[in-house]
Amino acid sequence: MLAANAETVFVTTALTPADFKPRRLERYLATAWESGAQPAIVLTKTDLCEDVEAAVLEVEAVAFGVPIHTVNGLTGDGVEELSPYLAGDRTVALLGSSGVGKSTIVNHLAGGTVMPVAEIGIDGRGRHTTRHRELLPLPGGGLVLDTPGLRELQLWDVSQGLEQTFEDVAALALTCRFGDCAHESEPGCAVREALRSGALPRERFDSWRKLQRELGRLERRLDARARSEHSQQIRKEARQRRRTQRSPRGRAR
Repeated sequence: MLAANAETVFVTTALTPADFKPRRLERYLATAWESGAQPAIVLTKTDLCEDVEAAVLEVEAVAFGVPIHTVNGLTGDGVEELSPYLAGDRTVALLGSSGVGKSTIVNHLAGGTVMPVAEIGIDGRGRHTTRHRELLPLPGGGLVLDTPGLRELQLWDVSQGLEQTFEDVAALALTCRFGDCAHESEPGCAVREALRSGALPRERFDSWRKLQRELGRLERRLDARARSEHSQQIRKEARQRRRTQRSPRGRAR
């Protein structure tokens, strides 16, 4: 559990080669959509990016309908665009990997240093400073939840979120000739036709496949765990019945 009762999730990533990964954004978006919160993407460290507009276009290609904001943590430029998400005392949670500048955003929103930050290394990477989750009320109203940087984000029951994140693939799949099309060798597969024409980028499709497989493995593991727990409960109840039958009070006359 990363956060609860947040109206908006800021999916935060830095515009540096080490951190800017659209495939990672897809994973975060699937989790955010599934939570019921509204995601917004915040691209930080614009001062370290040579072509911010190109980066935004790349994000738009994987984040359909999701607002995208760019922020310069050094100057605070762009942070003012984030304030409306907090209006009406709403709660915003920040998610992202270590060192992307989440705590810097919180400090700008708060109008002062409320979370510790560290200088950027010579390789352009930020440093991990936040080690716990903290819910902070802001002077102008609203609450912001700063979270530690995530080294890895595993999927957890995000079937609906995955469909929203990959709505382009889902829309194509609906037009396949067969409803149970596996998009491999079936005739009339709209997904494979889009791949051939270039309308659907191969890396986008491969990412969808990868997350689908990961979600399938999770579901199978949870099903196995549920079956195991059910069997254990049955054995526990059987042992309890045998103990009751052997006891003097439970012995039939």
